[in-house]
Amino acid sequence: MKMIIKIVRGVVIALLCLLLALNLWLIAARVFLHQDLPKVFGFSQAVVMSGSMEPLFSAGDVVVFQEQDSYAVGDVVIFRRDGVFITHRIAGLQEDHFITKGDANNTEDQQLLAPEYIEGRLVLIIPGIGAVMNFLRSPLGILLIVVVGLLLVELPEIWGRHKGRRGNENE
Repeated sequence: MKMIIKIVRGVVIALLCLLLALNLWLIAARVFLHQDLPKVFGFSQAVVMSGSMEPLFSAGDVVVFQEQDSYAVGDVVIFRRDGVFITHRIAGLQEDHFITKGDANNTEDQQLLAPEYIEGRLVLIIPGIGAVMNFLRSPLGILLIVVVGLLLVELPEIWGRHKGRRGNENE
């Protein structure tokens, strides 16, 4: 039983370290590299803020994108328009630009999309964890990750010392 607890504790600590490192990379990429949509190995993620792509995904879902060499009609892509990231489907082609449309929208987007503004193609949808992701990216969330990690590392030591003292008191 003790071995299982040690293994689980080690896995949780490793995951927390990975999550902390990822958060620090995302912060550094935004602050120092001025990347609005930081990428890790060509992948980026965003929290959905509107229902324009329902029922495929909804506000509060997390969507993961991957950079591609080319994009085609039918691809769901994330792109920058007027300083805002938008996730819509490529609905058509006009000369060398794309026509985009949200699945839940009645009309196509008015502006054509140049390929260089596309950040990536949708590869994964994680329903409903957007609020958790936003919290974990906040200063309080990062502090929570560090505190939980430290507790997982130090708590067994503290617990062992406490048990040792209680054993000595009973003698």
